[in-house]
Amino acid sequence: MSGHPNHGAHLTVSHVSYRYGPSWVLNDITFALPGAALVVLAGRNGAGKSTLLRCLAGWARPTRGEVFIQGVRVYQHERHARARVLLVPDTPPFYDELTAWEHVQFVARANRLTGWREPAERWLRQFGLWSARDAYPFTLSRGMRYKLGLCLALMLQPPLLLLDEPLGPLDPVSAGLLWEELERRRGEGMAILLSSHQTPPADPDRYLLMEDGVLIGDLPGGETADQTLEELLADALDAQIGG
Repeated sequence: MSGHPNHGAHLTVSHVSYRYGPSWVLNDITFALPGAALVVLAGRNGAGKSTLLRCLAGWARPTRGEVFIQGVRVYQHERHARARVLLVPDTPPFYDELTAWEHVQFVARANRLTGWREPAERWLRQFGLWSARDAYPFTLSRGMRYKLGLCLALMLQPPLLLLDEPLGPLDPVSAGLLWEELERRRGEGMAILLSSHQTPPADPDRYLLMEDGVLIGDLPGGETADQTLEELLADALDAQIGG
């Protein structure tokens, strides 16, 4: 397998650019997640966050640049990547003919999971889905569908978890529960990168700030206390203009 000098990193992104037709949506994105971390990819709607996450998960191939998962090129070794990275998109897809609980069972059996039933039930209860376990996902609200996608992702425990705008469709209580769960997973060694245009319930380890397909800031979360995402982005843009 083709490696990379930063082979110990959960994720290495090297000069990634992406073009839709004549328009560059991502421009020379470079960063790394060297280990367990909870990182927020922050930016306004249209900044390129979703496109970047799709490139990181191997769902879209960059026009330029490379993505490495634990030192292995995603696009040359897709099976390796699929086993190590999971993306929950902003509108998770489901099978129309399966109920919410049948999705849980399907994921568990397809991935040969053991001991999954008790934690799966706990997560469904925490997110207010247990009473809807026999409902079909297309009958659920957008927020409940996203919660179901999160429950399925948490079952699989990938080394790298990517979440596209998870805070948007969640009520404040569910957002707080999710954040607590993500902090626990980070403590167990998971690297988590979530996109958001909303201020998270608590400080992450790090903020990556995006504007117009460019990374304009990389800040430790502890240094941004009491600042909203809007303020962080405004400060980063001012620094760029001033520089």
